[in-house]
Amino acid sequence: MTAPVRPDPAAATATATAEGNVRTAVAEAEVPGWAGGVMLALRWATLLVEVSVMVALGTLAGGVLLGLGPALRAGGVVTARMTAEPTPWRTFWRSWRDGFGRTTALFAPVWLVAALLWFDGVALGLLDGPARAFLQGGLLVVGAWGLVVLAFWPAVATRYSRGPAETWRFLLLLPLLGPATSVAVLVVAAATLAAAWALPLLAVLVGPGFWLWATGLLAADRLGRIDAQVAEDSPVH
Repeated sequence: MTAPVRPDPAAATATATAEGNVRTAVAEAEVPGWAGGVMLALRWATLLVEVSVMVALGTLAGGVLLGLGPALRAGGVVTARMTAEPTPWRTFWRSWRDGFGRTTALFAPVWLVAALLWFDGVALGLLDGPARAFLQGGLLVVGAWGLVVLAFWPAVATRYSRGPAETWRFLLLLPLLGPATSVAVLVVAAATLAAAWALPLLAVLVGPGFWLWATGLLAADRLGRIDAQVAEDSPVH
């Protein structure tokens, strides 16, 4: 009887390294002219679809309630590099696993606020007159504020290692610390919702990836300026 062939760990490592090198070469390759622009646009669009699939799989892998937070954080890590990322799937799952418990704890308040907003929406349907208008206005303000906070959440969860309480104090203040960024996030949200209404299938395929990419750029820029200001104001020892 022929003995079973055992996989060679060194060969497996070499294969994985070779695959990473190929992806790196593709990511860094530059084709001149319009053909290069088309290839870059196709790689960018394909990666947006891939990120959307990653987020869906990561959410399901955590049973939705425990998986969405780590999936959004990991998706944000991938979209921060976009086409410069040679191994997006490997990076996504590594980021999804790293700090899973902390990420889930940081995301738990989002589920609580979502549940409260849902109950308020139900109550809105039972009211009329001034009470309905007041509650509707409050929901719009809280919803807009929550969208901005959610846009910053993946970058903050990745960038800092603070505890849940300190992280959420910072997150809740961010819309005030960057009002221009907050407006830009709401514009991205409106564009995403408009695309979802006009082209539902395209929104499903690209929407999550586009949201993480666009809001991630805005959040990274604002957080970078905040960190630079803090470093400038801090005394040098």
